[in-house]
Amino acid sequence: MRNITLLCTSHGEGGLCNAGELLRLLRAIDPNVIFGEVHQSDIDFYNPRSLEGQAVTKLLAFKSCQRVPVDRYDMPPNFRALTDSVFDYVERHSHEYLLLQNQRDNATHLHGFMYLNSAAVAQVMSRMSAIEEETINGAGNPELVRALATWRQVMQGREKTMVDNIYRYCRENIFDTGVFLVGAAHRSGIVKAIEELSHADADLIEWNLYL
Repeated sequence: MRNITLLCTSHGEGGLCNAGELLRLLRAIDPNVIFGEVHQSDIDFYNPRSLEGQAVTKLLAFKSCQRVPVDRYDMPPNFRALTDSVFDYVERHSHEYLLLQNQRDNATHLHGFMYLNSAAVAQVMSRMSAIEEETINGAGNPELVRALATWRQVMQGREKTMVDNIYRYCRENIFDTGVFLVGAAHRSGIVKAIEELSHADADLIEWNLYL
């Protein structure tokens, strides 16, 4: 059975959420395989620019391990503009939403990856998701409602695809220890996808979902 740690991250650095701290965690996990929220075509950009890429690049100086990009979901055209319209609207119309954003960002700065992999951040993200639904559904704008629905559908598709690709890799390759680096915003969706996909391969992966 492969042992894989779900390690939620932030793509940008700040406070205790930094490449050095992520490197420390990766060295403690000591993975043979690193699964990443990145397309194969984006690896060259990902390595020097993202927090995760910097930490993984430094880890490879200490040990040899396999890198497996698992984000292979194709985004629909104009997706960025579509979703920007949703979140801009929510931020303009919900003071609570802005407060929760600040709470999440401040806690990430102060507590780093321990916070990003805690039940506390999951609760904040859940409430933010509920506010998005309440605000957009109350806007009386069908285009915003469709845009939010598209956002949800795409994120669920990405999360399922990433977890499915991890299971596919595990069926075809033998290793002991892995780590899955993914943005903390995907945590709930990833855990749900794991629960759905693990039934058919219950003896394939043992997941560690918290630090």
